[in-house]
Amino acid sequence: MRKILALSLIISVILCGISEAVFRSFPADGVCTGDYVRYRSRPSTNSKILGRLFEGDSVTVVSERRVGKQIWYEIYDPNDEDRTVWVSGQYIVPEDEF
Repeated sequence: MRKILALSLIISVILCGISEAVFRSFPADGVCTGDYVRYRSRPSTNSKILGRLFEGDSVTVVSERRVGKQIWYEIYDPNDEDRTVWVSGQYIVPEDEF
């Protein structure tokens, strides 16, 4: 029983690491997987909405930040490459995985 529990724990840790280790270095090219995905001024659903991404939109990911259990990606603003904005990590994947 202990071996099964230990093996389950190890597999869970490995799978969690794989699902979160999407981008290995920055900047990186990514693609939006959702439609009408809001990008914001800060990595929080309470921060100001600055625009929207659509499925298939290409983005350049500059960095990532964990906020609680959620990953947020800092990207160049699609409408103003001189500033960065934040988008929930659940909607961005590496370009080669889209």
